[in-house]
Amino acid sequence: MNLSFQQKTLKCKTVLICCLVLLFSMAFNAYTVCAEKAAAPVVTVNGKTMDQAELDKQLNRILNSAKGQLPPEQVEKIKGSMQKQLIEHFITRTLLSAECDRLKITVTDQDLEDKMNTYKARLPKGMTLETALKQGGVSMAEMKDNIRFSLQVEKLVTMKTKDLPKPTEADIKKYYESNKRKFGTPEKVHARHILIKTDKKDDEKTKKAKKDKIVALRGELLKGADFAQLAKENSDCPSGKSKGGDLGTFPRGRMVKEFEDAAFSQKINDIGPVIETKFGYHIIQVLGKTEASEKTLEESRDQIIKRIQQKNKSKITRDLIKELKADAKIVYADKYKPEKK
Repeated sequence: MNLSFQQKTLKCKTVLICCLVLLFSMAFNAYTVCAEKAAAPVVTVNGKTMDQAELDKQLNRILNSAKGQLPPEQVEKIKGSMQKQLIEHFITRTLLSAECDRLKITVTDQDLEDKMNTYKARLPKGMTLETALKQGGVSMAEMKDNIRFSLQVEKLVTMKTKDLPKPTEADIKKYYESNKRKFGTPEKVHARHILIKTDKKDDEKTKKAKKDKIVALRGELLKGADFAQLAKENSDCPSGKSKGGDLGTFPRGRMVKEFEDAAFSQKINDIGPVIETKFGYHIIQVLGKTEASEKTLEESRDQIIKRIQQKNKSKITRDLIKELKADAKIVYADKYKPEKK
């Protein structure tokens, strides 16, 4: 459910890491089509080509990494858009790689090792880089090649943006006033709950029995029963058995609306009324609240400067890619031609 449950966290982190390595680094290594292949390339960029087999390989690798995270019907819907993204990433990588070569931008072995260590530090506790790569279908050699390329691009962007002027005081103040909510701490609650799960297939009799059960559990809580123990024995949420129903501290926007509205409106330590969400029936107890707070302009100054500089760098990078594409000879296979805007 959209509550901050932990049952999918490790798997999602692994998938994210592998997909980020693939997509952020634009991991495409096989550019040329073997002469014996009769099929036309998917796309050709200044003579460098990507064939259908390579496109399928990249697509299947990402889909396999995400297996179980998306229903089959959703997978079919996103295949087309993912193919387009992969092709565009291939084009971008080819052009940026050529530009880095033209400018003789290199990456040292130490640069590579340092970046590898940062990836390792982000892995979930107990997971090795080798395991993460295996789950994502990425070899160590491919990852090193992708990291080396991404470091080249970082150096290219630094070169192109080294003369950017520092944000003015007016720029800083304008950004702060437009983004005040981003500089501070949002309102948060610390809550625990008991869930009696319902299903769309439940008939009225089954649903009533589940409602009666949670109403009875609330009655026990009002009489002084131990919340954590009742959650451990009865809750259908994984947080019940592992943490006595404790969901930790969360801001608005993390939970489903009905749950969020109830949690943020309840008084601390009260046993809330039974509420219903798409997941079932809940009893909520709020254990603590943190009021929203805002940082001043001076407290936010360094962060604002970094954000403005990053925004400017991103624009220059997009403009550079646009220029490289305009000067390149790019030929798409008919079925992959982008729609005219």
